[in-house]
Amino acid sequence: MPPDIVQIRLEIIIPHDKWLFKFNEKYPELNFYILSKFLVEDNVGITLFQIRGLSVKQFISDFKKQISKNSSQILFEGDDLVIMNIRVVDPWILNTLIKTELLILYPILIKEGKIRIEAITNRSKVDDFLSELENKGIKASIGRIGYGFKSTLLTQRQNEILNIANENGYFDIPRKISLTEFANNLNISKSALSETLRRIFKRLSDNYIKFSN
Repeated sequence: MPPDIVQIRLEIIIPHDKWLFKFNEKYPELNFYILSKFLVEDNVGITLFQIRGLSVKQFISDFKKQISKNSSQILFEGDDLVIMNIRVVDPWILNTLIKTELLILYPILIKEGKIRIEAITNRSKVDDFLSELENKGIKASIGRIGYGFKSTLLTQRQNEILNIANENGYFDIPRKISLTEFANNLNISKSALSETLRRIFKRLSDNYIKFSN
């Protein structure tokens, strides 16, 4: 692997005048995640957020009072989870990512007033990104850096089984296919499939916990 390819975590301090900082500070017990970001027109972006925690209902009520309906859309609202689109003028992070061509990994965690970005990219793009943020008066730092790719999270077979399970409604509520039926379709024993699924969930949960902290 070329020596200038790095695996990196960047920590960006959210400017205090941004709505995201204000709500992140007011509701520190909530976990804010950016699931995707894209431009819809010049200098206007859409960000897909997932916000999870026990005080989600209170957050939603507060959010609706302060943010215009024209700039937000709630896609799902539950007792401890909300998924929403936010329309932002001058999307400072997105504009900087596009300008420096820095490709990042999703989801992005926002915690303690910081945006934590993960990327596997050229070191030069990271330096350009940090320089652009500095020019905007935004503080950022390197939280972690390494010169190796992440190992594949799931094996090819595990990934195949996970996708088949999802396509056949194994994770639906209620399930559209039982464990026995699923195992028969794969022509393996029920116990073997159960063990494979357990290993998949263990790897996914370990990875989630690792990169959420």
